[in-house]
Amino acid sequence: MNIFSRLSLALLSTHLLFAAGTAVPYHRHKLAKRLPTDWKLYNDWNYQLENNPYFCEEAADGDVGTFDRSTRTLTWTTDDCGEMVATWDKVPIAKGEVSVYKGTLQTKKDGEVESTQDVAVKRGLEDSKNAILYGASLQIELGNNDNILGALGAVSSNEGDAGNAIMPYISGSSLEQNFGSFTDQNSVNSAFKQILNAVSAVQSAGIIHRDLKPENFLLDGSTLKLIDFDTAVKATTSSAFTVGTRTYAAPEIVSWGTKSGSNPNGGPYSNKVDTFSIGMTFLVMSVTDLQNEDNRFDLWRNLIQPNGQLWPSADDVANILKEKNYGVFSGNDNLLSVISKALCEPETRYDPQSFQSAFEGAI
Repeated sequence: MNIFSRLSLALLSTHLLFAAGTAVPYHRHKLAKRLPTDWKLYNDWNYQLENNPYFCEEAADGDVGTFDRSTRTLTWTTDDCGEMVATWDKVPIAKGEVSVYKGTLQTKKDGEVESTQDVAVKRGLEDSKNAILYGASLQIELGNNDNILGALGAVSSNEGDAGNAIMPYISGSSLEQNFGSFTDQNSVNSAFKQILNAVSAVQSAGIIHRDLKPENFLLDGSTLKLIDFDTAVKATTSSAFTVGTRTYAAPEIVSWGTKSGSNPNGGPYSNKVDTFSIGMTFLVMSVTDLQNEDNRFDLWRNLIQPNGQLWPSADDVANILKEKNYGVFSGNDNLLSVISKALCEPETRYDPQSFQSAFEGAI
């Protein structure tokens, strides 16, 4: 694709996104280095990720707080809880496109502290502000679910330059950093049921997460909690392809809006993109070799475009997985069939809730 084709494609995608509703750009920085490959479909998608902003929905009716930079203190008032005061450390516990800080949250009534708890404050400046606020608003909307990390507040500062997601603090690390904690297939299956529970709840709320991967599940003791809703959307809003993570993103995201492919459903994708991502996650949890990104990339490419053709059937996917001879499917053709239907072309792929039912029936 020459530079003029890429520019036309970028302008088209921007028009589609703005036409669908109010949206603001989110320029993502420090993207993972591109893997060298001759795979044109991936290279086209990766070009969009590197060069075009993601246009996120604009958060509505969030709280506005007063921020004191000298003490890193944010104060705001809610109808339900009264005065809220969040204070956080100077040094972040995680830093990337946005920064996450450990802090404390106090609720006050008539100037007296009623409660104090540890929190994580996810803070985004400038063009990442709205993504933080919108993602936190979705977490609040999801309410209480054992396998989803909720948000206690979505607060912009009075200076207008920062968005803050206030969440319960979890000391544990990500699933990606804890693959070794699951020592047999039974423990993997039990953990994966928690993932399915989270993603089914996301579907019930009419939300598409769009960046499901082991890195976005935190391990809190033995409980997995889904995090990072910065690129999530309501299923009724516009879909963008400049989202996701290589080796986990669904083919509809990788191909939609590129010259190399198109959605066979004829339009924006559905929550079935989340099914594909957690199907890949199950394989990575179950097959040690796939915890290596190069190996995972090879499988991902083969599942998306085997023999250069998009949209493989469930039978095609099953044959690909059979050839790999993964031990997880040894003696369990039902499980192979279920995972294949989670990774096939979107028309016959499970939605997350159907995947949950089928998986539980196969193990």
